[in-house]
Order: sequence, then structure tokens, then C-alpha cells
Amino acid sequence: MGLTVNTIKTEVVCQWSANIPSTPPTFTAAGEQLSVVPSFRYLGSILSEDNAIDNEVQNRIKQASAAFGRLRRRVFQNKNLHLRTKVCVYQAICITTLLYSCEAWVTYSRHIRALEQFHIRCLQRILGITWRDRVPHSEVLSKTNCRSIEATITQHQLRWLGHVVRMPSNRLPRRVLYGQLHHGRRSAGGQKKRYKDQLKTALKKCKIRPEALEDVAAD
Repeated sequence: MGLTVNTIKTEVVCQWSANIPSTPPTFTAAGEQLSVVPSFRYLGSILSEDNAIDNEVQNRIKQASAAFGRLRRRVFQNKNLHLRTKVCVYQAICITTLLYSCEAWVTYSRHIRALEQFHIRCLQRILGITWRDRVPHSEVLSKTNCRSIEATITQHQLRWLGHVVRMPSNRLPRRVLYGQLHHGRRSAGGQKKRYKDQLKTALKKCKIRPEALEDVAAD
């Protein structure tokens, strides 16, 4: 059986390691030219040509906000439900939607700030308070027994890292994690964060030495 490509529905995103050229390359299938777009959705995530997650983070916030809105009157503003029940529903649905695929994210402070703002705003609505009440964010998290978004992302990424480390050596995710480029070098000046840099930061936050990672993951 051969693969039939629907050229109308097929789009191409070119991800560049350097500056994006003004004239995009052309791709053809079955004699027809495919559309080259700056981003598209793949398996629920948004892939962009600049390899950034700005669009993905905004999309996650939008999806989680819609999920929160659908449950707001029935659950989060329901006075007959206990606070713990509301928080459990929020974490199971809204947080899961918000942080979908966060295991592969490379975050900057602007991403964490946007996600934390949404997180705190939702918890404030569950508690029935506003910013005018001047309740510190730490107290909001304490009252709801929730972690910050930054801590939650770190937990998810380390959990996924341990899962990959425990894979057999022939599995593709493990080979990519431990792989090194034989050719090429990074340009001088400020560099984009790599996924490897993201994991090193997560390990440092949890005081895990990189050389002890495999022993810790095996426990």
C-alpha cells in the first residue's frame, strides 16, 4: 500500500537554526507545490519556524482558560463543594490542559511569568478573592495546597527525564538525549537555550548532580 498525500491539507514548517530567510524554500508532492507556513498544529502542539514556544504557551493558556470557564459556575463558584474538591478538579482538567507537552518545553522567564499569572488568577477566583484583597501569591498557593507553575514544570520534566534515562540504549529518545553533533558549532554571542540547558537548570534546582543522574533515576 502506498502513501497518498493530500496536497491541499499538507503544510510545511521550516525550522531554522539561524536567521529566517526572506524567501522560503519550495516543496512539492505529486507535482504540486506545498504551502510553507510559519507555524502549524501537530499532535495538539504548535510548531513554529523560530523554534520558540511563545505561540504554544499562549495557545495553552487559551485552552486552559476555556476549560476553566466551562466549569466556573458549576464547580469553582459552587458553594456546596469543598475547596479541596474544586482544587482537585482544577488540577485534573485546567492544569493538565495548561501544561500539555511541557516535558519538552524550553522556557524563558516570560513564559513562566505568563503561566504563573494565569495560574494565580484561577486560584484567586476559586478562593473568591481579587488582587484588591492584596493576598500574596505564596498565601494563595498555600491555601489551595498547589505548587507554582515553575515547580510543576520542573517536576514533569525531571519525571520524563528519568523515564528516558531508564529506556534501553537502542530507544530513539535516549539516543537523542545522549547524542552529540559531530559537525558544526554555535555562533558567537547570545545563544538560544537548548533542551539540554533546560534539563541542567532543572537538575540544579533540585540539587541533583548530572553525573549522578542515572543512579538517581534508577531508584
